[in-house]
Amino acid sequence: MVEPVGGHGGMDYYDFGLCGGLSEAETRVALYTCDETPGKPAATYEVRLPYKRIYGDDPAWLRGVRYLRGTVRALSGARLRRARIAHFHLFHVGPLELFNVLAAKLLGMKVVITAHDVQSFVESLSVPWMVRAAYRLADLVIAQSAISEKELVKVLGVPEKKIAKIPHGNYISLVAGMPAQDEARARLGLSNTARVLLFFGQIKEVKGLDVLLQAMPQLVREDPGTILLVAGKVWKDDFRRYTAQIEALGISENCELHLRFIPDSEVANYYAAADVVVLPYRRIYQSGVLLMAMSYGKPVLVSDIEGMTEVVEDGVNGYVFAAGDGEALARRLGESMADPEGLRGVGERALAHMREHHDWHEIGRMTAACYRSVSGSR
Repeated sequence: MVEPVGGHGGMDYYDFGLCGGLSEAETRVALYTCDETPGKPAATYEVRLPYKRIYGDDPAWLRGVRYLRGTVRALSGARLRRARIAHFHLFHVGPLELFNVLAAKLLGMKVVITAHDVQSFVESLSVPWMVRAAYRLADLVIAQSAISEKELVKVLGVPEKKIAKIPHGNYISLVAGMPAQDEARARLGLSNTARVLLFFGQIKEVKGLDVLLQAMPQLVREDPGTILLVAGKVWKDDFRRYTAQIEALGISENCELHLRFIPDSEVANYYAAADVVVLPYRRIYQSGVLLMAMSYGKPVLVSDIEGMTEVVEDGVNGYVFAAGDGEALARRLGESMADPEGLRGVGERALAHMREHHDWHEIGRMTAACYRSVSGSR
């Protein structure tokens, strides 16, 4: 499993869940990731950190060289240990990602790719011909949603027979340390009587924070104690436009901005503090934030795009509003908050949905079956 992002961008949750599920499915697996990934005792699988200092303020060329060195160490080491399959996780494809796939193929390994984002949300990060080349070289491609499966075929021309649909796993294993809401709010400096809306994760244009801000004046009129808690690192976006929007709407006192990467040790505080987690995305294939919120048993409000409605059924395990419509967002949120008992039920059903449909044991079994199909073993 070659996944260089790891703890740098919150992928460690996913990596550990998948490797654990594969181990339970009696698959020998080793994770090769970056040195920002926190240590995790893993008696059933190896964790190696060949990608060292590939993030930070050093020159891009130097970090690129370190990345290539990490790939060479990872794949050559895996091959010496008789690994037959290299599994990559792609959000975009540029020279470094294509090098990974090519190197694995040159070493005689079968290549499995999980397409987290079929088309990059930042166009400059991908080179179109490299995207097509990487997926053409893959022996099998895993799609995590129906929209991903559809676009792999229509946009990238991946043959349907090379695609397996396997969902993203849940985050239930993290929930054990979740504090009480009043305790979490005290840690974050929030009032225990406030109505807290959480926007969590990397802040990028496609996630629609501006739509949520548009809804805030109406929500504040309905309940002056409404607080929007924005927690996450800005990525390939200019937060100044959101700051200007907040000031223009006169909602500065109702916004708490925690603009930084939220370390694993603090994540539970944010979900515990929230009444509702809002995901007003304009475009998405699958959302780890959505699955994390539901794993915490939190009610979610999502836009009505395919990547969301495949998981969320309005009024059953979450709430849905018309994408891009701030008024519709405010209206649906107001309706849901007016029914505290219904809100609790939705949160409970969200957690039940995660247990039933996004279990890592089952995902590990399905992924292991894919490995067997490409390696020719039973």
